[in-house]
Amino acid sequence: MAKDLVLLTGATGYLGYIILVDLLKHGYHVRAAVRSMEKAEKVIAAPSIKEISPSADQLSFALVSNMGSPGAYDEAVTGVKYIIHAAAPIPTWGQGEQDSDTLERRFIKPSERGVIELLNAAASKAGGTVKRVVMTSTTGAILPVSVVAGEQLEPSRIWDPEDRTEPTPPPYSSEFQAYAAAKVKALQTSEDFIKTNKPPFDLITIFPPWIWSRDELVSTAKDMLSGSSNAVLLGLLTGEESDFSMIGNAAHGQDVARAHVAALNPEVAGNQSFVVIRDIVWEDSIAIAKKSHPGAFADGRLKAGRRHTIHIKWNTAKTENQLGLRLQPFEAIVESVVGQYLELLDAEKRRVRE
Repeated sequence: MAKDLVLLTGATGYLGYIILVDLLKHGYHVRAAVRSMEKAEKVIAAPSIKEISPSADQLSFALVSNMGSPGAYDEAVTGVKYIIHAAAPIPTWGQGEQDSDTLERRFIKPSERGVIELLNAAASKAGGTVKRVVMTSTTGAILPVSVVAGEQLEPSRIWDPEDRTEPTPPPYSSEFQAYAAAKVKALQTSEDFIKTNKPPFDLITIFPPWIWSRDELVSTAKDMLSGSSNAVLLGLLTGEESDFSMIGNAAHGQDVARAHVAALNPEVAGNQSFVVIRDIVWEDSIAIAKKSHPGAFADGRLKAGRRHTIHIKWNTAKTENQLGLRLQPFEAIVESVVGQYLELLDAEKRRVRE
């Protein structure tokens, strides 16, 4: 319902920001948990927030410098009806340290502790006002690592949002492996909390795959090539060639955000999960981009790469029927990313000329 107060974590990140915009457009009041007020200022200055121009009552900020520290959310949860937990350590796409101990400190421990502190605060410090917590997870928290790696595929299987797997134990050999394990641990922690503590709120988990869309928080083309999942799609479209196969599932960022906001509807039953997902073939993105931007391939701003696709099927009936979502086509997903990338390149070229 409009004017209900939502505590949102991760609002200064790629997906969290898109969720924030959608919440405000639907009339919710939002308290965004941020690590620093400097990050909050960046959000306030972003195009969609400036266009909405929310009042201080509609958008406020709570300083949570360390989401895994004891009592981190005790003040932030006061008076909120809903919580959307989109904050999580994210991969640097090859730019971070790769030793197992570092990966465990960066991904596993903060993810698990962040969930524990948030749910503890919601249950014991909010005065009973919290009715629902919506968690952002990933399809990598459902699929076994062997499936993600393309080693033990079940071609006839249709995966379901209620499927579960076990986390990969350390040592970890890559950021992605540790990230997936952290998401599994966070999922287990949140669902175990509900079963064990029986708090006065329910839980809904959203499982997106690769999330691609325009990112208002980046200001250079170089930024788009690192720091979010957009970098993975753009890698293929700027000449990256790989014999490593990747799962062919994706979603537009706006669709994933809409799923989170739709999940707040009290008519949607709690304690269940939803996937927000579209089947794609990686190299189809090349043909899509060439059709819309042939000149960018001709002048070298874009270049066809190579990447093989692992095909995974999902049951999306609940997402369509209960959340009312009709997902945007792959063409719209590709165009949103490529269009912004080329816009930034062109803007940088104009600045150099000036």
